[in-house]
Amino acid sequence: MPTHDHERPREPPAEQSFWALVPKRNLRRALFLIVALGAILFIKRMGGFSLSKLFNDVAGGGPPPASKAEPPFQRLEVKPR
Repeated sequence: MPTHDHERPREPPAEQSFWALVPKRNLRRALFLIVALGAILFIKRMGGFSLSKLFNDVAGGGPPPASKAEPPFQRLEVKPR
């Protein structure tokens, strides 16, 4: 004879801690993203590694300034016929 669930009193579910309810995989991803963002901001704030600094240090200064001034830039104007 089949038994029916509604005839038996239900037991309350076992209590779980807050950490047991948090999805662990998503929590690890979120913590990793927060730590990575913090590391990027820390490196940026400290004036860390950048390619522009590297290229400027290797290439040195630009060419020496010309003794005479070059004429100013002139725009070409195209007129329809």
